[in-house]
Amino acid sequence: MGKTKSNKRRILFGLTVLLFTGLSISAWLIYPYLAVGSAYKAKIACSAIFLSGRDETSVLDKDVFAHPDTKLSDLDLFDLKIDYENRSVTASFYGMVSRTAVFREGIGATLANGVSPEDLRAEQRPIAAPVPLDPDILWPEGERVDPADIPELNSVVASAFDKPDPNGEPLRTRAVVVVHDGRIVAEQYAPEFSSETPLSGWSMTKSVTNALTGILVREGKITRESDDILSLWRQPGDSRAAITLDNLLRMRSGLEFREIYDGINDVTEMICRSGDASGYAAAKPLIHDPIHDPPACYYQYSSGTTNILCLVIRETIADDAAYHAFPYEKLFHPIGAMSAIIERDAKGTFIGSSYMYATARDWARIGLLYANDGVWNGDQRILPEGWVDYSRSPGPAPAEDKETGALHGAHFWLQLTASHKQLPDGTFHMSGYEGQFVTIIPEKKLVVVRLGLTLQPGAWKQEEFVANILTALGK
Repeated sequence: MGKTKSNKRRILFGLTVLLFTGLSISAWLIYPYLAVGSAYKAKIACSAIFLSGRDETSVLDKDVFAHPDTKLSDLDLFDLKIDYENRSVTASFYGMVSRTAVFREGIGATLANGVSPEDLRAEQRPIAAPVPLDPDILWPEGERVDPADIPELNSVVASAFDKPDPNGEPLRTRAVVVVHDGRIVAEQYAPEFSSETPLSGWSMTKSVTNALTGILVREGKITRESDDILSLWRQPGDSRAAITLDNLLRMRSGLEFREIYDGINDVTEMICRSGDASGYAAAKPLIHDPIHDPPACYYQYSSGTTNILCLVIRETIADDAAYHAFPYEKLFHPIGAMSAIIERDAKGTFIGSSYMYATARDWARIGLLYANDGVWNGDQRILPEGWVDYSRSPGPAPAEDKETGALHGAHFWLQLTASHKQLPDGTFHMSGYEGQFVTIIPEKKLVVVRLGLTLQPGAWKQEEFVANILTALGK
């Protein structure tokens, strides 16, 4: 009898251990998904509510839900608490895993990864608030717009807001701006959005990082051929010191990085869980040795590469106050892009891969700068001479996606699909997640901005849309 009870205790104990072990392993496996989900929801909501100035209900209904192309748990499972007094948002999974994003005026939203929300709130905006442009002066010098009365063009623009994607889902276009010959000739906004609403560009921010790098080149502080560009790579025997600025701009660093938008990967780890996005990417090992195995032969699209560039820019400037003011004093405000903000990680480095917000008109101003060879208002050179042609060239070894036919230049896309031939030679694009685009055709004096929330990858056909605009303009 006593032996039977002893055996039962052993069995019960063993089952308890197995159950506890199973739960522990499950928690260990699921924790990264919960951490990413809470961080994503907190960050997106914080930027949308406090930076874009959007209504909380609209943001929750339209922006922070689970995307069909991810393995994240349904974001509805994450509770959201919005602190309007301290301008922060906290997302949590039943109180077990939580992340907080803090908004600062002139800085944007930052996830409090590795720092306290109080420490983030103590940071001040880098420069004085910009003076709004004159509403009575014509865009781009001011904010007055006299749209062209071209019915065919207006019809094409309106179609961006009406058509569903191939699955019958709405395309969710939020803003379209068409610039021809230096002036806005057509624009339209979805309900709840306007010409004053700053909107996310996602990876279009990469092209802005190209501009910031170009400004340093124009100032003679660095060159495209420069190597030994990052302090982390200056240890004896570190082959990463041979990586050049051009390698980074052309996404040919040779560094390991998994750019896969599915579940937990380097992208989500870098921008959702790390407080040092640039440091995370810069610590990656080499897959291709830039000395013995030239990276010019190996293109890999990588958000990590862009954030390394942001750290190179920070170390090149070598003064944090000047670094944080740099995009505003040297790029945004000189061209009148007063709404533009590049957000930072918790360590204070710009997340140039993903997190810039600006109005559609200000995204158009950046496109216009590139359409005019980096010169603003006819006489103010912002980018170095030849920088635009460099940015829209494929480099010594074309960087082409074999599946889609997309072709990359230096932090710009030269074609988005294999059907790019419907657009003129010389066309290039800024492109971001969920259908953000600025298409630039200098030879046609055309810039087309489209911002939205298109969930199905490839559902928005930017090249077709721009081709229809050219036809409507008689070009």
